[in-house]
Amino acid sequence: MDIKWIEDYLVLARARNFSRASDERNVTQPAFSRRIRALETWLGVPLFDRRTYPITLTEQGRAFRETAELVLSSLHTDRAEFLQQVHHSRPDLRIAAATTLNLNFIPEWLKSLEPQTGHLTTHISTQNFHDMVQQLADGMVDFVMQYAHADAPLLFEQSRFDSRVLAHDLLIMTSPVDAAGAPLFDPSKAGPEHPPLPYMGYSSDGYFADIEALLLNRHLQTGPALERLGQSPTSEVLKRMALSHGALALLPESCARDALDQGQLVRVGGEDWATALEVRLYRLRGSRRAAVRKIWQATTPIEETNTPMGEKA
Repeated sequence: MDIKWIEDYLVLARARNFSRASDERNVTQPAFSRRIRALETWLGVPLFDRRTYPITLTEQGRAFRETAELVLSSLHTDRAEFLQQVHHSRPDLRIAAATTLNLNFIPEWLKSLEPQTGHLTTHISTQNFHDMVQQLADGMVDFVMQYAHADAPLLFEQSRFDSRVLAHDLLIMTSPVDAAGAPLFDPSKAGPEHPPLPYMGYSSDGYFADIEALLLNRHLQTGPALERLGQSPTSEVLKRMALSHGALALLPESCARDALDQGQLVRVGGEDWATALEVRLYRLRGSRRAAVRKIWQATTPIEETNTPMGEKA
């Protein structure tokens, strides 16, 4: 049983004409007729006498009309009540973001906006980057916060979404250290003849996979081979894998900061093994939610402030 079949039936019962009813339901007449037949097959009886013009309801069709109207009315009433309950219990903002930004950027960023926005309740989640885009398009989240790179393709249609840069970060090559605090590996000091260096890399379902490929291809002819020991779409996971297995990893500097400060990791390779990142905020264009407008108005894009990663726009 499909609820659309009941809605189709009630429209046809009122219109008594397949052509007019299919137009009202915005489907082709053959598709509309198949759905009416599917309902009749499910019920096991014909609902319409097609020998007359205009068509008429059969005895069973007349009996089912009251049931169909009651079922639809009950469904819509319950749905309206449920949506109202969800509306009252839902947080002011729903944000989907990269794990690193959830941990290292969003809490302080939201706190910095409170003098202008007041306190807003939030639900912050992390999904696959492609799922974040779809959820924003479907209105399931209010904002997506993600890294962006000048040479990596953007999955957001500019005609549908607004975006602005909140901060800058760097994707850097990092290495665990030996007992003396020296890096275990340094790709800038190893050529193509050097044995492969252990490496933790990004899986294809993560946004950083494309950026990683751009950076590694830069050293394809002159740099050492990297032996990929493991992979993940998430920088925070790769950081822990690199530390536990003793391997190189490309990490956003903000993600690596705690391990760098504690001397567990060191940056290696210099500028040649690093690339610039943006932290971007995306919203669906034309959003009418008051909390979304408050955040957008309170957020000054970095192009106007030149804010580094450590300071929130």
